[in-house]
Amino acid sequence: MLVSRAVTETIKILCLAVVQGLTEFLPVSSSGHLVLAQRFLGVQSPGPDMELFLHVGTLLSVCLFYRRRLASLLADLARGRRAGVLYAAWVLVSMVPAGVAYATGRDFFDRIYDSPRTVAALLAANGALLLLSALAERRSRAGRERPLDGLRALAMGVGQAIAVLPGISRSGTSISFGRLFGLGPKQAAEFSFVMSIPVIAGAALLEFAETGRIQAALDGAEIPGFPVAVGPALAAAALAGAVGYAALRTVVRVLDRGAFWMFGPYCLAAGALAWIFA
Repeated sequence: MLVSRAVTETIKILCLAVVQGLTEFLPVSSSGHLVLAQRFLGVQSPGPDMELFLHVGTLLSVCLFYRRRLASLLADLARGRRAGVLYAAWVLVSMVPAGVAYATGRDFFDRIYDSPRTVAALLAANGALLLLSALAERRSRAGRERPLDGLRALAMGVGQAIAVLPGISRSGTSISFGRLFGLGPKQAAEFSFVMSIPVIAGAALLEFAETGRIQAALDGAEIPGFPVAVGPALAAAALAGAVGYAALRTVVRVLDRGAFWMFGPYCLAAGALAWIFA
């Protein structure tokens, strides 16, 4: 009986890892899907400890996927090269809107998580934005792409801040904003995912802090152990990273083919159905 229960729990954890890896990078909103899954399927959050492992897995997948770009950026920063310094500055600029949104509206955002209908409407809005991004493809075909600069980094940061709302995809909104402001598909995807690294790392640290472990460490107290089995948790992190890597490849390929909008109809349909049955 105990063995059967352990196997069942491990399967649940691995399924959550797959969902995390897919929805972290595909433009369909991981937070929105979790809220709706809790409402309709009774699926519960895996808890802060398991979420920490899953976030680390997806963080590693971004670092691995863009390892050459990150290595080049770090080399430029070490040498004080202007291109590297500017790129790092733009990443910092992109973080400002999300920081302001989180600091000033956390209670408001938390309340939305308790409203499945609101989440359904936001998921549909996310789909509409993805369909709108098709306009950027016409601009690309007309040869009117623009280079990354502070204004476009800020625009993508605003998109990232809007995605604090459950139902709005971080990758979908930030990439769509970048495309609508004239960035090419590869550049918009790269910057969206590179600027996600401090955000994902920050979310992982926040989850770690909310368990009380950081304060315990600062106080010199014994840090409590994870209330999850380390083996399955590490396996889940590895699986989330592998699935996340595949999702990243998919998003980049879809963007290259000018078909980013294809995720829009799914979000519109999912949002409409969730609204009807909520």
